[in-house]
Amino acid sequence: MKFLKYFFVVLCTSFLFMGNVFAAVESETLSEVCESEDLTCDFTEKDTSGNRNIYVFRGDGCSYCQRLLTYLASIYDDYSDEVNIVIYEVTGNRDNMNLYEDVAAKFGDEVQGYPYMVIGEEVFNGYTSSYDSDIVAAIEDLISAETPYDVVEEVNSGNTDVVEEESNSTAVVITFIFAAVVIVLVFMGYRLKNIKK
Repeated sequence: MKFLKYFFVVLCTSFLFMGNVFAAVESETLSEVCESEDLTCDFTEKDTSGNRNIYVFRGDGCSYCQRLLTYLASIYDDYSDEVNIVIYEVTGNRDNMNLYEDVAAKFGDEVQGYPYMVIGEEVFNGYTSSYDSDIVAAIEDLISAETPYDVVEEVNSGNTDVVEEESNSTAVVITFIFAAVVIVLVFMGYRLKNIKK
């Protein structure tokens, strides 16, 4: 009889978690999230499915996510003819979390929390209002890009190569040149010092 009780408890518990385990990748629109999170969002919803994508990975009830989404809603009308905001809730959907982990890995990041937003090749990890001007600049770069980068498309096609940031390679080159100049100047100073003696 004890066995049947335990079996019944395990069976019931497993049904509770099956929705999360067998959930497919599922995105939300900005208006759906505004409604489900009870956010004040004032924008005109449009069909933006053919536009360039901005990806937001969020958690239910996350206050930083809510602030980011409220900000995106406030600028939505300015960019809705050009961009689509694709939102993935990651706390209740394991497949969405797997996608989030794969996307973060493409940028050499480890999943540390949310929100995590990708605009082209720009990543915004977390949210603070000081990001607002950078977010607008990234959106405008995405719109003006001749061939925009779509990280989810890359992940879905099986491309796992890490996205290389140009600024990092440029910084390495500049550092190398600076170090070479310093070495040459030190060597020349040493030679001049020895010639004068």
